Amino acid sequence: MTFAVAAALSLIVAAAHAATLKIAAVDAAGLGVNAAEVRVRHRASGQSTLCTTDRTGSCQIDLPPGSYALEASTSDLEGRTTIDFSGATQPVKVTLDPRPLRSAVTVVSGSRTEELQEESPTKVEAVTREQMLTTGYERVSDVLQEIPGVLVRRGSTSTVGGEQIQGIDSRQVLVLQDGLPIVGARGIKSGALNLNRQTSDRLSRVEVAKGSGSAIYGSDAMGGVINMITREPTAPFEAGVSASGGTLGTLDIRGDFGGRRGPLTYFFNVGGNRMDSYTLIPGGPTTVGPDLRRRDGLFKARYRFHPKFALGFTANAYHNREVGRNLAETGLVSGLANDSTQNFALVADVVLDSATTLQARAYSARYDENNLTTPIGRSEPPSPSNLNERLKRLDATLSRLFSAGHLLQGGVEWAQNLYRGANRLVGDNIGQQVTSTDTWLQDKWTVNRFLTLTMGGRVTAHSLFGNAAVPKAGAIVKLNDNWILRGSFGLGFRAPDLGQLYFRFANPASFYQVIGNPNLRPEHSRTFQAGALYRRSRYRFGATLFRNDIRDLIDSRLTGTPRTAAELNAILGAYGVPAFFNPLLGRQTFVYVNQARIFTQGVELDGEFAQHRNLRFSGSYTFLNALDRLTRLGLPQRHRHHGQTRIDYSIPRWGLTTNLRGSFYSHWLLNAATGTRGLPFRIWDAYAGKDFRRGFQTFLAVDNLNNSRDGKLALPVPTFDRPDYGRTFRVGLRYRFRHSD
Repeated sequence: MTFAVAAALSLIVAAAHAATLKIAAVDAAGLGVNAAEVRVRHRASGQSTLCTTDRTGSCQIDLPPGSYALEASTSDLEGRTTIDFSGATQPVKVTLDPRPLRSAVTVVSGSRTEELQEESPTKVEAVTREQMLTTGYERVSDVLQEIPGVLVRRGSTSTVGGEQIQGIDSRQVLVLQDGLPIVGARGIKSGALNLNRQTSDRLSRVEVAKGSGSAIYGSDAMGGVINMITREPTAPFEAGVSASGGTLGTLDIRGDFGGRRGPLTYFFNVGGNRMDSYTLIPGGPTTVGPDLRRRDGLFKARYRFHPKFALGFTANAYHNREVGRNLAETGLVSGLANDSTQNFALVADVVLDSATTLQARAYSARYDENNLTTPIGRSEPPSPSNLNERLKRLDATLSRLFSAGHLLQGGVEWAQNLYRGANRLVGDNIGQQVTSTDTWLQDKWTVNRFLTLTMGGRVTAHSLFGNAAVPKAGAIVKLNDNWILRGSFGLGFRAPDLGQLYFRFANPASFYQVIGNPNLRPEHSRTFQAGALYRRSRYRFGATLFRNDIRDLIDSRLTGTPRTAAELNAILGAYGVPAFFNPLLGRQTFVYVNQARIFTQGVELDGEFAQHRNLRFSGSYTFLNALDRLTRLGLPQRHRHHGQTRIDYSIPRWGLTTNLRGSFYSHWLLNAATGTRGLPFRIWDAYAGKDFRRGFQTFLAVDNLNNSRDGKLALPVPTFDRPDYGRTFRVGLRYRFRHSD
C-alpha cells in the first residue's frame, strides 16, 4: 500500500490545479434557493464534496477535472444533474422541484461507492438525519427498529442492541462506521455489537444493505451490512447543542461544532448519557436494566493539500459504566462493568487523473471491558474478569471510470484481530490472534438507459482456514420513469470468530458455561433478491422477495451438566475439544458446533403516500419463514409477521412537526424443541417538535405510548420474555447555529 500511495503522489507533481465549480440552485420560477445543500459526487470514486447555497442560491467548490453528479435539496425541494467538469467559468444551474415524497437517498453500503438508493441492485435502506430528528431517538438501535425486515429487540440501554436482517442474526451482520468496522468483541457476546452504545446524534444517516455482502465487504458481512455515516459540515462554521431527559432519570446532553474553511473540513461531537436501573417484577431483587453512565466523542478532519490529494483523520471513543444486580449460583450479586472503545483512522484520497482515483486507509481499534462481581450480604471476595479486542487494518481501493456508465473498482485489504481476557478465552491474557488478506473486484456497467449490470467477487486468504472465493451479480432494469426492477445473487463466507473457536467462559452470575471448539468449519451462504419499485409524484410502492441459505451454521449446543470428570471428558471427546479448555463441573455446558443448515425467506412490502406537502403516510410489512432444513423446526427469536406504520403531519409556517409511529409483531418462537412462544405485541410512539427563531427547537417524545409490556408479567408468578419497561417520556431542547461568509 505504501508503494501505491507513493506512486500516486509522484503522478500528482505534474498534475493540473483544480478549478472552481460555481453552482446556481434555482426553483421552477428561476429564483435562487437559499440554504440548499449541494452534494457534488465524483463518479469514479464516489467521493463527495458539500456546500450550502447563500441567499442568491449560489455556492462554489474547488474540484479537479472529471465527471460529477450534482444533487441539491432542501426539506421540500430537490434537483439533480450530471456534468463533465474541466474548469467552466459559467455557473452550473440545478433546478429544484417540489418533492411531496422523501427523495431517494445517496448510499454507499450496497456498492462501496455513492449511488442513489433506488439504483442499487441489492436492497439498501437508509434513515436520514432529518428522519432521526423527527423521532427524538438517541441510539442507533432505536433508529434501526423502524426499518423493514430489520428486528431489534426493544429494551433499556442495558440489553445488548443486536439486530436481525431478514432473519439472519447479528453474528453474520457487519457493523461499520464510515465504512470501517466497529469493535466490541462481538465474537464473545453472542455475535452482537451493542448498538445501544452508538449515539445517533453524530450521524447523517444509517444504511442497511440486505443480503450477503461478503463479496464487497468480507467475511462478517454474510448476512448484511449496517453502516453508520457520520455528519459532514456544509457551512464555514456551524455548531449545535441538544439536551433531553425523561423517564428513569434519562438524561442526554450533546454538543458539536465544525466547518469548511478553504481546504480544511472538520467536525467535533461530544456527549453523555445516563439512565437509572429498573426492574419489571415488583419487589424483585434483580435489575433488568442497570444504572448506566456513558460518555463519547468523535473528531474528524480532512485537509486537501493539493487539488488531487486529500488526507483525512478520524478519532472515535466512548466509555460506559453499568451497575446492576443478578442472581448467581451462591446468591445475589452486584455487577459492575466498565467498557470503552477507541479507534483511529487515516484516509488518503488521490485523484490520479480525471477518471482514476485511489483511496488508502490505515485503521486501528481497541475495545476493553473490566467486570467486578461482588456478593451481596456475604463475605465472599469479589470476582474480577476482563475482555480485550485489538484490530488493525490496512486497505487500498482503486477506481476507474472507463465511460460515463462504466465503473471498475478493486482493492486489497489486510486485517489482524486479537482477543484476550481472563475467564473468557483459552490463553487468557495471552489471547488468540487471526489475520486475513483479501482481494476484491467490482464492475458496474450501465449498458443503456434501461439496464445496469454489476458483477464482482472477493478472494480471502485466512490464517486458519485457507482460501475462499465468493462472487456476486446484480442488475437494475428501468422500464420507464415510474418502474424499476432489481435482482441480485451472491455467495457468502464467514470464518468462525475467535470467540467460537477459543471461548472458555463460566458466567459468575448464572449457572452455565460456554466452551469454544477449534474444530469448527466456516459458514457458507447463498442469497437471492428480486424486487420492484413503482414511484409517482405522490406515492411510492416497493416489493422485495428474498431467500438466504446458510450451511454449517455455527451455534452453541447444550451438551448436559457434567457432574464427574468422566462425564466432562466424554463431552470434550465427543466434540474434539482439548482438555486444556478446562471447563468446570456442575454447570450446564454449551459447546459451539456446526449444527444446522438453515434458510430464511420471505417478502418485504413498503410504501409511502403524500396526501399533500404537510401530510404523509408510510408503512411496511415483512413476512418471514425461517427454518432449520435438517429438523424442519422454526428458528427462535424471529417473528413471522412484522410491520410498521407512520403518519407525519407538519405545519411549516408554525414550525410544527408531528408524527405517530406503530410497530407490530406476531408470535415469536422461544424454544424450537418445546415449541414455547412469546406473545404478539404492538408498540406506538409519538413525537412533536416546534421550531423557533434563531435556531431553537423543542420536542416531546412518548415511546411505547400504549404502555405495551410482556403479557406474562400478569401471571400469578410473573415472568417475561421481552424487557420493555413500558411507556416513557422525553422532552428536549436543540439549538443550531450556522455562519456563512
